[in-house]
Amino acid sequence: MKLIRDAIEFLFVIAIGGMLVSASRSILSRKVKVYICSQCNRPTSRAYERCRHCNAQIVE
Repeated sequence: MKLIRDAIEFLFVIAIGGMLVSASRSILSRKVKVYICSQCNRPTSRAYERCRHCNAQIVE
């Protein structure tokens, strides 16, 4: 039983490591675009209609 648990734990570590490497490569190759608010010049999310810092309308 302990061997199975250790194998599953090892696979989780490999999977999480792969996701971290993939995300790091995307960020470093500039495939991930950071949206900057035009009013306060701070990074913000496209998921919301308004900037969470200054409440300005997000324009893409």
